[in-house]
Amino acid sequence: MNEVRALVEAFDAAARTGERCALATVVSVEGSSYRRPGARMLVCEGGASTGTISAGCLESDVMEHARHVIKSGTAKLVEYDTASTGEEMAWGLGLGCNGVVRVLVEPLAPGSIYVEALRRSCGARADATPLTVATVYRHTPSGLAAARIETGARLVVDDGGEVGREKLSGEAASVLEGEVRALLFGGAASGAHAFEVDGDGVKVFVETLLPPVPLVVFGAGHDALPVVELARSLGWQTEVVDPQARPASRARFAAADHVTLARPEEVAAHVTVTPRTLALLMSHNYSHDLELLRFLLASPALYVGVMGPRKRTERMLRELAAGEDLFRPAEEDLSRLHAPAGLDIGANSAAEIALSIIAEMRAVLDGRRGGSLRERRGSIHGSACDGEGVPLADEQALPAAVA
Repeated sequence: MNEVRALVEAFDAAARTGERCALATVVSVEGSSYRRPGARMLVCEGGASTGTISAGCLESDVMEHARHVIKSGTAKLVEYDTASTGEEMAWGLGLGCNGVVRVLVEPLAPGSIYVEALRRSCGARADATPLTVATVYRHTPSGLAAARIETGARLVVDDGGEVGREKLSGEAASVLEGEVRALLFGGAASGAHAFEVDGDGVKVFVETLLPPVPLVVFGAGHDALPVVELARSLGWQTEVVDPQARPASRARFAAADHVTLARPEEVAAHVTVTPRTLALLMSHNYSHDLELLRFLLASPALYVGVMGPRKRTERMLRELAAGEDLFRPAEEDLSRLHAPAGLDIGANSAAEIALSIIAEMRAVLDGRRGGSLRERRGSIHGSACDGEGVPLADEQALPAAVA
């Protein structure tokens, strides 16, 4: 189960008993941080928590702030600056990242549109349009305007372009909605952004809530089990396709989200592949793999992994190219092909091989090559560095053309 689903279920359980909750969200990071913006932790009135926002160094202090927020009903921004924090406090909190982490702590009421947005993203189909959430985490009144914007005010833009509002109304809501829509139209990335609303400075954390990562495993052998189990532990949406269409596969892969029984020639009619799909070919049947590889290379899958020796895949590619239909995968199609699938970690057992494959898939999702972190220049999080590995402040002002 992924963190988002666990958080939603914990909130629902608390709501059923009338227990109040607060949500802590990392909204801005400068320098180093264990977790990136968007990391969340739910704190319940009784002291239980779900999720993490750091490696454990911030949680206890944030929980204290959460208790006060639950009692007051007012959101607050908490800033942890290890560059200027006193040595005694830094050691007491276990800080050692040498960065600035801003955490929005807000009360969560039953019916929160944010919780509903998280719930929708968890249950969304792989091809669903992402939801966009914009949350005000800092408001600096100019003293000249009468804008009414609360910390924790929020906009949710759904797949149809409809907007939901929370703690936000009137002219300020219209202005902020226009700014967020302009941001989305300009293709700006998620993160912290600075706006001006009626002369007031407003800092907003914009995040994109994507559906779960879709993984489709073609093959229902025993070695596919650890792949599915590991993917499920990451919260990915898993589908197992048995090209031999054996009913027993449904019971064997009961942990998978879907089990599809379809012969290779039937797969196109039963399996949906999107530009975010991670596909793994491991049927261990050459003729099946040949037909399925044709299907996958013609699909928009982000990742196409093939189990087995490199020479076996090269042979399949030659046969596909020599076929009567003159199948010619483009260079961009072959760039998505990972054969043999997995990172070079010396894997031998089925569990180790699954680890190497899932690790490679995770790297591809973030545009990484899967190398050792000690060899990476600058921040381990690419969004926090420029091309030269120089840390960047993530509180960006909008480009003039957008603002």
